[in-house]
Amino acid sequence: MHRNIASSLRRRKAAPMTRFDRLHPELRGWLQHAMLSWSVKSVERIWAKAMRQHRGNVQAVLTELDRIERAHMIRDIERIWGPDHPSLPGSNSVRAAA
Repeated sequence: MHRNIASSLRRRKAAPMTRFDRLHPELRGWLQHAMLSWSVKSVERIWAKAMRQHRGNVQAVLTELDRIERAHMIRDIERIWGPDHPSLPGSNSVRAAA
């Protein structure tokens, strides 16, 4: 049987979902509930670094991912809506309304 392999399309190493499917099950679960849209590449890098730092303690790594995501959200909220947004820690808008 001959395969038609002539194509102008670039070949990919793996389908994007295949890479997601290879993630650690706990990490896949965390991504399903994440507030931000993480790329597989960035979350793999963070996961690997945190696993080294926490010596394989998955719960500590998941806590670290939560901390990193929260920091990204705070940065984005402040940048987009300003420092007085009510969901920011220490926001002045709550104090000004009182």
